Amino acid sequence: MNQPTQIELLFDNPVTGTNQYGEYYLYAVRNGDGSTEYSLFAPPEVHQVLKEHRKGDVLTITKLAEKDGSKVITKFDIKKVSSNDTPIIDSDRYFSAMLNSYEDAMRIQEKLNGLVDVNRIAITLFIARSRVGNFNYGG
Repeated sequence: MNQPTQIELLFDNPVTGTNQYGEYYLYAVRNGDGSTEYSLFAPPEVHQVLKEHRKGDVLTITKLAEKDGSKVITKFDIKKVSSNDTPIIDSDRYFSAMLNSYEDAMRIQEKLNGLVDVNRIAITLFIARSRVGNFNYGG
């Protein structure tokens, strides 16, 4: 929740079907470091975005939770990082991670009415995202 996750689509189309819960959309994805493959059962709103992308496209998905009174509302933020015809090089990944860290830090500052130092938060987020073995590109 509220943590960006980078994925790479491994096929052009999901496996679809229906079960007792309704229609499902099963995507094969690789995680951001490129080492582990997962099955992603995409909610309909995520499927609507993913179906527009192709094998090899790299995206960042963030599940966001917002409070509306006593009710918690979840939304998904999906951003394209690269397409299958444009490989990502490490410098692009670090640039993206730093940019996303500053964007997140500014959102935190806004949420806390300016009571925090954006630079310190951004650097902390960047360090956490860029640790070896735990590289999270943000998004």
